[in-house]
Amino acid sequence: MSLTISRNAGFWSRFEERVAPFNLLQHPFYQAWSKGELTREDLREYAAEYWHHVSAFPTYLSSLHSRLPDGEMRREVLRNLAEEEGVDAAAARPHSDLWMDFAAGMGASRGEVEGRAVQPEMTALMTTFRELMQEEKASAAMAALYAYESKVPAIATTKAEGLAEHYGTEGAAARYFTLHQTADVAHASVWRELIDKQLANAPEDEEAVLAAGERAAKALWVALDGVERQRTSIN
Repeated sequence: MSLTISRNAGFWSRFEERVAPFNLLQHPFYQAWSKGELTREDLREYAAEYWHHVSAFPTYLSSLHSRLPDGEMRREVLRNLAEEEGVDAAAARPHSDLWMDFAAGMGASRGEVEGRAVQPEMTALMTTFRELMQEEKASAAMAALYAYESKVPAIATTKAEGLAEHYGTEGAAARYFTLHQTADVAHASVWRELIDKQLANAPEDEEAVLAAGERAAKALWVALDGVERQRTSIN
């Protein structure tokens, strides 16, 4: 057991090294958010853009779920999917609707959000996640989910604090972020445990898992590049 723990500790250290260059809290757009430098128009544009990834997230999970054999992994993916879609009792509402509340709080209409022609970087993000869910190794697909959801709580906390401090936005418009300060802690823990179990049986898959996590983290960063490019071109 000690050898397994030691090997896994080394793996997760390498994982964090691979995703560290794409720490979203260091992205210029989120830095501007934290400092109160974004306008409400900037936030409205971001909300309308990023909703498409949030809305698509359940489809990533569904794609992975549909190809897994009966067992623990498939059921854990389904539990996550149920929460995202709001059919889990604890969630109450689909997370995409909670994000739509944020967009509405920034002044965007549902039609404006749903009909938005997203930036190429956002399209690439959604394509990347869809492709990663079809990775031959299920552990690689889960690494992409872990790379995303393990970072969400800290990001959500920073966003909620920024909305309250700089934009006077709390309540329903900030509910997506206050929920995700805790919701994805459990999700990330599940992905990590499942990845550990998979790698214990197939340590030769480590590089594929590391590469998938890095690819997901980079795609998330680049999607924000598109948001920031639009913001700076407007301003």
